[in-house]
Amino acid sequence: MALNYHYPVVNPRLGASFAIFASAYVSLVLTLLILEQLGLASFWVNQVMILGPALFYLIIGLMVRTTNLEDFFVSGERVPALYNGLSVSANVMGASAVATALGALVFLGYDGLPLVLGWCAGLALLTILFAPYLRKAGSFTMPGFLGMRFCSRLLRAVAAVLILVPSVMLLAAEVKIGAMIAALFLPLPEQMLIAIAAAFAMLTVLFGGMRSLTWVQCAQIIVVLLGISAPLVIVALQVTNLPVPQLSYGAILETTAAAEQAKGIEAASPQPLSEALPGMAPESITKPFLQAFGAMSALDFVLLSLCMMLGTAMLPAVHSRLSTTPTIAAVRGSMGWAGLVAGFMVLSLVAYAAFLHSAIVQQVVGTPMAELPAWARYAADLGLMRVESDGFDPTLGAAQAFISRDLSALVLPVAGGLPQVFAGVAAAALLAAMLAGAAAHITIIGNVLSNDLFHPWLRRPSTAAQRLAVARLGMILAALAGAWLARSLFVDPLRWMLLAFSLLAGGFFAVVVLSIWWRRINVAGAMAGLLAGFGLTAIYMIVMGPAAGGVALLDPLTAGLIGVPVAFIAAIAVSLITPKPDDLTAEIASEIRVSGGETLHARLTRLSARGKAPRP
Repeated sequence: MALNYHYPVVNPRLGASFAIFASAYVSLVLTLLILEQLGLASFWVNQVMILGPALFYLIIGLMVRTTNLEDFFVSGERVPALYNGLSVSANVMGASAVATALGALVFLGYDGLPLVLGWCAGLALLTILFAPYLRKAGSFTMPGFLGMRFCSRLLRAVAAVLILVPSVMLLAAEVKIGAMIAALFLPLPEQMLIAIAAAFAMLTVLFGGMRSLTWVQCAQIIVVLLGISAPLVIVALQVTNLPVPQLSYGAILETTAAAEQAKGIEAASPQPLSEALPGMAPESITKPFLQAFGAMSALDFVLLSLCMMLGTAMLPAVHSRLSTTPTIAAVRGSMGWAGLVAGFMVLSLVAYAAFLHSAIVQQVVGTPMAELPAWARYAADLGLMRVESDGFDPTLGAAQAFISRDLSALVLPVAGGLPQVFAGVAAAALLAAMLAGAAAHITIIGNVLSNDLFHPWLRRPSTAAQRLAVARLGMILAALAGAWLARSLFVDPLRWMLLAFSLLAGGFFAVVVLSIWWRRINVAGAMAGLLAGFGLTAIYMIVMGPAAGGVALLDPLTAGLIGVPVAFIAAIAVSLITPKPDDLTAEIASEIRVSGGETLHARLTRLSARGKAPRP
């Protein structure tokens, strides 16, 4: 077996480039802060904060455009561990994850933790079970890995079709939430903003594919981290005199609990998971922040955590990133960096939710309308909050605050009395997360259409120009499909994200695990596992969905946990009753867990040129 001792050259000025970007972004924020104090209208502050970073992303995406096949599909396999880790974390933490998880934490407190803990657990699971071996495979997509592992075009095509469904769902969730946020600052209809969000995300990657996605996402995750951290640190400093909110928010929990009791927010009773999670419409806080298993049962808490973990481990955008590093050691390092960023975000979002929950409960809920703080009225004017009075309340005129789950991140800067620019910073962070997630799903859909549904089925090997053209056409179609779904259907980003994660977990987790760790599995077993797991998960969601009525033993949002064991059983049973894998498949199964050496993709490319293996 030939060994690869030469690895692609990495740009030594990457650190300086992103340091310049971070400095430019901070300078933009400080300049707007000064201009706002000098009298610049909030309208212009908002416009610049939303459009300025977006222009940066577009410029970065166009600057790294490419017509090279390896650059377009796997970023030339030369992304350093740190930057690949930043890009992995951006894939996991799109706006459909960050904004909805933060909102759920504000309303549910402790019971919202599964939505954020699943990120870290999923990344840890991916690092241990899959990352080094998928990097050794070197495939461009998850269906490509399965097709290569079993030397089957049919399995590859089936996996590609199945993976498109959750990918489009996640894309629709991203553009929906992006349009909701942008509608607060841009004087355009939400339906038009949905189309603009999808088109803009597509343009950032259309000309550079995975290469553009990598460097744009690195810039976007910087904006996300700064946008969440800046208002949080300032508010924490005001309230606790410590600029470390991840450690200091515990000081406010006791006073928050006392305020909840005084305002009549009593311990809640567990509800079915679908009812326990907050919806898109503005809601009021009805549950104590620290109450455990008040919104959902302990069983639902565990099941939701497992579903988030397995879905995160199976994200197609993350799997494709594993082939972009120079070595297996680099992919392990990148997963470590991704876990570090995800862990920081988990701690930050919990602290963010705690400070916001405390401000609303102590200063708004139950307060006479005439005594409302100025920030509450300002937030209501901005459309971030709706304050109503309860005429039947003994205190006559006491206020009840209704806030939107997906816009709650924008309320804390207002509640802290910060300048308008910080609300723009938070909005820019959520929009950066949205564009990062949407562009990742668009890129993966284009790659799947080109590499798994077009290239393998041609009699003669397709040219690089043909594969790139199909991939770009696929990106355009993906953007159109995501925008159409978000415009035409009622898309709740949180629920669509959970349904997509369930489909990914139920359909792919068992097959990918067995493909790496069990040599006896054959193509028939893999096909059976895919179809059984994905099919049962989808059927359960439809049959036991909201329209079905009644109480399900397992909530449809975590239906993937039914598909996983069924997929394992189907794959193992069918593999045992059908013939053993052929010699080439057995050899691939053996080599996939060998660290070092050339990737299986490179090896099969060489063998297929001599007619001894199918095209990878």
